[in-house]
Amino acid sequence: MKTATYKPAGAIYLFPFIVFFLLAGLSILHTRPGQESSAVNQVVDSLAYISAFLILLFKQRDFFFYIVQRSIPLLMLLFLALLSILWTDFPRFLLMGVIHKVGAGFIAVSAASLLIQNKNKFFETLLIMLFLYFVATILFSLIRPDLAQMPATLYGEYRAGLRGFTLHPNTLGAICVDAVWVSMCSLFLMNNRNKLIFWTAILLLMSVAYCLIKADSMTSILVSFALAFIIVWSKFIRSSSGNVRFLKLLLTMFCVLMVLGLLFILKPEVFSIEYFFKAIGRDSTFTGRASLWETALKGFYEKPFFGWGEDNLLTFHKYYHQAFGQLHNGYFDLLVRGGGASIFFFVWMLLQVLGGLVGLIKDDNQSYAVILSFVSVWLVHNITEASIFKSPNVLWLFFLVLYFYSIGWKYKFKRA
Repeated sequence: MKTATYKPAGAIYLFPFIVFFLLAGLSILHTRPGQESSAVNQVVDSLAYISAFLILLFKQRDFFFYIVQRSIPLLMLLFLALLSILWTDFPRFLLMGVIHKVGAGFIAVSAASLLIQNKNKFFETLLIMLFLYFVATILFSLIRPDLAQMPATLYGEYRAGLRGFTLHPNTLGAICVDAVWVSMCSLFLMNNRNKLIFWTAILLLMSVAYCLIKADSMTSILVSFALAFIIVWSKFIRSSSGNVRFLKLLLTMFCVLMVLGLLFILKPEVFSIEYFFKAIGRDSTFTGRASLWETALKGFYEKPFFGWGEDNLLTFHKYYHQAFGQLHNGYFDLLVRGGGASIFFFVWMLLQVLGGLVGLIKDDNQSYAVILSFVSVWLVHNITEASIFKSPNVLWLFFLVLYFYSIGWKYKFKRA
């Protein structure tokens, strides 16, 4: 098992992460709708990437090399992304995208080193940052609703929800998912008895609930509920011995079956397809997403092995004479951009995460719930939104942190 001289774990390892996150969360201040990026975005992101690299180089060099050696599928994804410059029609955009993806990797490794060494410090720092962000978002929505609301002229009345400092309600919804994860982990999965942290987490959840309702991002609302349930369930189960845990499982299964049985008797229409789509605020086409997915399949059949290139679908748009920011499905999006090869390496990454979860459970390390709660709902979130291997993207960044944690949790920082 790899060891290295212990270096005190401080919030400095999260500095590039916070800069990157806030830049994405404050995009309305530096990027116009329709822009892929801005000068401010490029400069500040570059500073975040450089600072993360320098932190790793001078403070966590051995850990960085340890992670790199175990990140073969991610390195292959980056290599394929760069290789696709040979067939993209937009090489400049592709190179910018690759730089963002590599930079996000540096930031995530730096953050993961803190998560491994000091979970309380990791979650406390993010909790305070997110609390201040959501307080500012709510105040902004009250003071300048003309800017905080998505203009109906751009996307129609049905998408004119709260976007806050972002460019779209779905982006605010994604940040809400991150905040729910941080606050729920702070409340239930950390060994923290600090009352200030407790009440900050409660207030953050209340703020997030307000923003989710106002943003009306149905996917984010559903996965936030699922995320909270997984964390509470993990806490409920792990607080018992083996026999009591088994009884809790049986009791829970019995209660679920009773509820389903009562629903089937009293309200059988709940189990219909029509009711399901109505309940999640969609129609049978997933609000027009189905047609995008059909186009994605056509694009995949055209270039099945290595895709159209990691240029944010620009070459794909040019060929099919369509313009949309994403395919509203992370799996189709990755399939079109990187083909079957990228899907293979992404599945490899997920298997590594699964291996890390199994190792944590065997080691009786309760941190498995930290990973499982986020990664599982993030994979569901990608059914209607795309954030796999996309950067800058806050959900991909959080996944990367947990991916590096999964493959690096055995690394021991030995005290000198």
